[in-house]
Amino acid sequence: MVTPQTQTPAQFDNLSSSVQPNGRSMTDTWSGIHPFQVFDYNISAQQAQQDAYRYDFVWGTGKPAAWKSGNASIITSWYAPFDGDFSLNHNLQWWLANHPSWVLYKCDHKRLASLDGLKNVPLDISNPAVVRWQMSTYAPGMENAGYDALAEDLVSLNNSTGGCGVFVNGVWTQRFTGQKVDSAWSSAVLAWHAYAYRYLHGLSRPLLVAINGVPESQQFGDPNEEQLLSHVDIMDDESSFTDYGTGYASQQKVGLILQWMKYAQQQGVAYIVDDKWNTNKLSQQQFDWGVATYMLGKYHLASLWIDHLPGYGQEYWVKQYNAKIGSPCSDMYPDGNDSGVWYRKFSGSFVVVNSSSNQTYTVSLPQQSYQDIYGNTVNSPLTLSPDEAKVLMTTNGCN
Repeated sequence: MVTPQTQTPAQFDNLSSSVQPNGRSMTDTWSGIHPFQVFDYNISAQQAQQDAYRYDFVWGTGKPAAWKSGNASIITSWYAPFDGDFSLNHNLQWWLANHPSWVLYKCDHKRLASLDGLKNVPLDISNPAVVRWQMSTYAPGMENAGYDALAEDLVSLNNSTGGCGVFVNGVWTQRFTGQKVDSAWSSAVLAWHAYAYRYLHGLSRPLLVAINGVPESQQFGDPNEEQLLSHVDIMDDESSFTDYGTGYASQQKVGLILQWMKYAQQQGVAYIVDDKWNTNKLSQQQFDWGVATYMLGKYHLASLWIDHLPGYGQEYWVKQYNAKIGSPCSDMYPDGNDSGVWYRKFSGSFVVVNSSSNQTYTVSLPQQSYQDIYGNTVNSPLTLSPDEAKVLMTTNGCN
């Protein structure tokens, strides 16, 4: 098969290379459990102000002032798909009348590139004029409204949109192959973020760059993923430990997420674990899995979201988030005999996770007796079913 030839527009402008990261992008999460909030369209301004103390970050808020009035240090973000028009104010007819060569189509020259069900018009991110327009058009509004960050959706090094080409002066011009694995797409994503990162950080009131991505879709150490993370302040892993809400992540995936979590935080990038569940209620096993796996990879920059249906836009805060888990004593470590079992010691707790999908294990705990985060007594040895995890409370967990 012959790979279609793609044509790339002129290079991106080189903004000031002296722009540096803003430093710590969120509250230090070293001690305790740190929830964040995903959207707030079913949360009143009064409720946002009242409950803002609970959270470090709000992904996609329409009420930044309310959250800020309740918690001055909370990070508020403005939501947009990175590879499309950031708003719905311009329909396809507007784009065809004003910037027809920026509209991205699939390889059939007819259908628009997919934005995962969003109605925003997809744009050619390989075109430097596009990102310049996105930044200059929407960043002033973010600044003036008091936002702290741009929350970019659908960021992937894979071409999941099926984007392929544009019409320049009415002539079809191919930009990408339209295939999922597409080096031209990956290069465009990286160039787009290098520009946006420098632009937003260079504003008189710098804005952070938050993205919804899935680092574990790449092998650990992937140079493109590392380059992407170098131009990001906050990574929202929406797939995370619950596979977009469809079930418990596999043993291999859990290990890969933990590697990327640690790497990102070492680079000063906050890693927020987005554990949604596509179930009408949340079981204790589901909740414990979300908290415990998060704790395995939590350092100074990691927050957690756990929900059930109907999902985003309302609060799912529970009192267990106040558990006095303390701070990590060391890194997580695997069981020497039981494949898929991980442990981590905290000053006020002990975490054990069985990530095997088919093996039940009985494990010996460092101490004879604990209480779980619901107040129940748990003794050693402890039997863990497949995909079962526990957060066990103690007063001297580092011993």
